[in-house]
Amino acid sequence: MKISTTTSLILLGLGALAIYKYNSMSDEEKEALKEKAKKVVEEHVAPILLSALGITDDEETATNLKEAAAPIK
Repeated sequence: MKISTTTSLILLGLGALAIYKYNSMSDEEKEALKEKAKKVVEEHVAPILLSALGITDDEETATNLKEAAAPIK
């Protein structure tokens, strides 16, 4: 898949904006963001990775996989 120059520049600009916003956050805001990211990883990413790698045989994890793969609200 080839990415156009315009798309590349937009992504580069969004990345620069994200870095600027993160660097201008207070320490409390950074900690809150880290906690939110950990929660998202634990609830949505970890079950999918464990299932994809075949690490878990747990039925509950397999049942919750469908819910975990749902879009984040």
